[in-house]
Amino acid sequence: MVVRSSWRVGQIAGIEIAIHPSWLLIFALFSYAAMTAAQMLANQMGVALSTRSSIVLGVLAALLLFACVVAHELSHALVARRLGIPIGNITLFLFGGVASILREPGTPADEIKMAAAGPLASLALAALFGGVAYLARGAPWILTLSLILASSNFVLALFNLLPAFPSDGGRILRAIIWSFVKSQARATAAASTVSAVIAALLVVAGVTMALNRMYNGIWLVFIALFLLQAAIASGRQARVSLALERMRVGDCMARTLIPVSEDSPLTAFVSTVQDTKTTAYPVVENGAFVGLVSPRDTGAVPPMLWAQTPVRAIMTPASRLPSLTVETPASDALAALAKSGVKSLPVFDNGELAGVVSEETIFSKLREQGAAA
Repeated sequence: MVVRSSWRVGQIAGIEIAIHPSWLLIFALFSYAAMTAAQMLANQMGVALSTRSSIVLGVLAALLLFACVVAHELSHALVARRLGIPIGNITLFLFGGVASILREPGTPADEIKMAAAGPLASLALAALFGGVAYLARGAPWILTLSLILASSNFVLALFNLLPAFPSDGGRILRAIIWSFVKSQARATAAASTVSAVIAALLVVAGVTMALNRMYNGIWLVFIALFLLQAAIASGRQARVSLALERMRVGDCMARTLIPVSEDSPLTAFVSTVQDTKTTAYPVVENGAFVGLVSPRDTGAVPPMLWAQTPVRAIMTPASRLPSLTVETPASDALAALAKSGVKSLPVFDNGELAGVVSEETIFSKLREQGAAA
């Protein structure tokens, strides 16, 4: 998940920290809630707390809590980095914080490690502030601040452990399902369904609280709607991923092959393919496949030089192209395209070149299937 239009505030361990403008609202709300809690705790302890002091405590508690949120998200990011998963930044926004993980974990075990890191960090912080509160029983300010932070981190951990995808608990649930069904896409679909049910229950709970004059239930409704929206989006993506898992490259490749000699000048190549719509063409030498070339590749050569430039000068050599078979899942083909950085890949059947696959051919087939459904 990426939160755009954010303000960069610094870096920790090479990871950029940013604040979205919507964070200002939740910061103000929590500052007020912490101020109220500080006043209540002070009254229970029989300590006089001025309005000014309660405001200072509220703002300080809010700042420290969001430092704890950064620590929570940083735990996710550092574990992801250790697992070799690329990470973006950490952004504080209306509903807390989010670490931008740029690639899904490759195994259920990696998913659990990454997802559990955040709640474990929050529980550790809750225990730390709880210990400080125990030791600071004679210092009302420190005691009040520590109790607020201990309880807030504990609630943060518990809420994140709700099995509502894509929260931490939802990701742990997906990993468990994934380990049984052996398909991340099917596991995502199942976890998204559970998340939608939980979000609906939270909406009911929030509305019930609000009707009984517990107006923090309104905030629960907003969070539930956010989770519901995320669950719907994740479910939609899961259906696409599942379709890609089931589709074979042989079903979505371009089968019409127009071989091009590696010695052909670019003028001859352009003339041959100008009326076709294929994204890439096999380049051959003495009948053997040696690479792929696309009309886009001619853009690297000025048109005045096309007559003197052979196709081999602009082709992508076979040595740089991962080879696929007609039985390769389309999802693996997309991953291979992304990893190799090329636009098209050759597809083989029993050692013979059978077609060329690209993102365009894969998603065109997906659209056909969607229309047929």
